Amino acid sequence: MELTKQLDIMPKGDNLTVVFSTRKLDESYVKHIKDTCGIKDIQILSYENPNGTSLTEIYNKALSESINDVIVYCHDDIIFNTKKWGRKILKHFNNTDYGIIGLAGTRKMPESGRWWDDINQPTSNMVGIVKHSNEGKTWESAYSNSYGHNIIPVVITDGVLFVVHKERIKKSFNKDISGFHFYDIDFTFRNHLEGVKVGVITDIRITHLSMGQTNKEWEENRKLFVERYKGSLPSEVPVKIFYTDKTPYIKNEPKVSIIIPTIDNLDILFGCLNSIITKTKYTNYEILIADTGSEKENLTKIIDYCDKHSNIKLIEYDYYNFAKINNEVVINHVSNDTKLLLFCNNDIELINDAISGVVNTWLKNKKRVGTVGARLHFEDGTLQHGGVILFGRKSEKGTNIGVTHHAHKSTYKYQIGDSARVVGNTGAFLLISKLLFEDCGMFNEEYIDCLEDVELNLSCMIKGKENYIHNNSICYHYESVTRETDGQIRGDDFSRMVNYVKSNDKLSQYIQMVK
Repeated sequence: MELTKQLDIMPKGDNLTVVFSTRKLDESYVKHIKDTCGIKDIQILSYENPNGTSLTEIYNKALSESINDVIVYCHDDIIFNTKKWGRKILKHFNNTDYGIIGLAGTRKMPESGRWWDDINQPTSNMVGIVKHSNEGKTWESAYSNSYGHNIIPVVITDGVLFVVHKERIKKSFNKDISGFHFYDIDFTFRNHLEGVKVGVITDIRITHLSMGQTNKEWEENRKLFVERYKGSLPSEVPVKIFYTDKTPYIKNEPKVSIIIPTIDNLDILFGCLNSIITKTKYTNYEILIADTGSEKENLTKIIDYCDKHSNIKLIEYDYYNFAKINNEVVINHVSNDTKLLLFCNNDIELINDAISGVVNTWLKNKKRVGTVGARLHFEDGTLQHGGVILFGRKSEKGTNIGVTHHAHKSTYKYQIGDSARVVGNTGAFLLISKLLFEDCGMFNEEYIDCLEDVELNLSCMIKGKENYIHNNSICYHYESVTRETDGQIRGDDFSRMVNYVKSNDKLSQYIQMVK
């Protein structure tokens, strides 16, 4: 993976060309482009195409007819929702050496040629945010790893809207591709293979007045694509984790007690502890290690570690229950002057000063804040946690309520440095005031494996509090390294959570309906 710091450089140029193909030109669409672009003098190349001429022929023609280096290729059925989107595009190109940027794509092209094959996987490689509206229905596709004002590296972009810097690309559109499908995948992929940097941006929003579906022509072109590039598939680019090192100044630091349950696996535990010590500029904290049955030899090493740090304390248990152990530590072991509790898994590694970030977010929203969480990434850099969502599906029997622990696809739309409201945060890294934690009844110890953290978040909301995620507080989460799980939620835990949601009417407004 690659850690990338955000830059902020104003654009050097102010000209671009917009290209689209249409059956019959609609002047209102041209006006819409001009009104929203934010650039006075733009070139618009509109090609009336009633006979279905291949887009590759039209788009190659635009490459030669454009008077500007930056060319926006878009469909004729989109609405620009972002004001001055043209200025944002120019800024991206002037700030980087990318040759192609789009609004949706994937960092890994599979052998099948269907770039959305992993859409339902927890570590999906898809990125981007596109809103759709069709036949009276409106929905937004927002994929994992989509965040910030940065360019996210990908191997291909979708053709609904993509932008080309013609001096940086190495290949034109493939004239062998007929019709209106796969021209975008082939063009962006063949340039990627030539070393051209291809990326996705998320700070420009559009509404696509279409469902975006496949057909016979699409399938035929997919097969040709797979055959053409079979020696290069699958192909992928590494994930970049965008962040800043900026640490907020905090006056009169409230005492934070960091509670870390653990068992054996000392490399993981010491990695967590070392990252807290080295990355954290916040000074008023203690660490309480709740050991749940480590081998004697490992326990001795933990004791030796604690002896070297006056603010780290070891507490020994002969059982494991996440909720019960954390509750017990809070009741019996946190310092008397503790104001804030930070529940932290032993498989967390801080990338930056995440603790100062979440504490500062709590202080800024003190009167109304419930929990505060951080952005968590898997070891390979892909997004693991960006907030908790509740979801529901309507059926003949009514609304079926579910929960998902991590908002991979639906809610990750936050910008670097921002604090954003979420339904909740994972207990892997969760900050809450001690008083509120006690007022909410602490963790519900009836849960066996998981979801006690979700209920705590919901309890805060029922009491009128707001839960936040601080997007520039970032950590690795080596999920389930210490206690391996199959990733499945126990039926009784899930039922308990569903019943909790159904029994509290205040939570109905937070349920996101999905297809």
